[in-house]
Amino acid sequence: MKNSTIADVPFRNIEAFVDGTRGQITIGEIPPIRSAVLAAVGKKVRVALLRREKETVSELLQRLDVALGQALSSNTVIDEVLPEIQRRRSR
Repeated sequence: MKNSTIADVPFRNIEAFVDGTRGQITIGEIPPIRSAVLAAVGKKVRVALLRREKETVSELLQRLDVALGQALSSNTVIDEVLPEIQRRRSR
């Protein structure tokens, strides 16, 4: 991914999500996941992404922006977190 700063990235889909749905975005730990980002409206998660190894927060937010665009345009949920939690619990 091209090195960029937060100021270089417009985050149009994140802005549309926050402004249009009154949703919230959370970045951080979701035990047992060390780092992830969630975009939700109330208790309904629209996008949940795992932070990849060596991925910067800026890169994670760029992926969130793309995923939110996909989720909102197709009215679907994109969830990387729950399958990973289930995988870890089944070990």
